[in-house]
Amino acid sequence: MEVDKILEELSTIKEEIAQAKTEKAESEGALKEQMKLLKSFDVTTVAGGKKKLKTIEGQIKKLDIKIQKEYTELKENYAW
Repeated sequence: MEVDKILEELSTIKEEIAQAKTEKAESEGALKEQMKLLKSFDVTTVAGGKKKLKTIEGQIKKLDIKIQKEYTELKENYAW
C-alpha cells in the first residue's frame, strides 16, 4: 500500500513538472515575441523602454495641446 501511494505521488509530481516545462516554454515564446516588437521601436532594455515611453508621452502631450488649440480656433471661427 505504501509503495502505491509513493508511486502515485511521484506520478503527480512528474505531471506537475511536465506542466511547468510547458508553461515555461510558452512564456519564453511570448517573451521572444514581445522583445521582437520592442526592438521594432528600438527598445532593447527596460531603461531604454522607460526613456522611449517618456519621449512618446511628451509627444502625446504636445499633440494634445496642439489639438486643443486648433479645436478652440475652429470653434471660434465657426458657429457650432
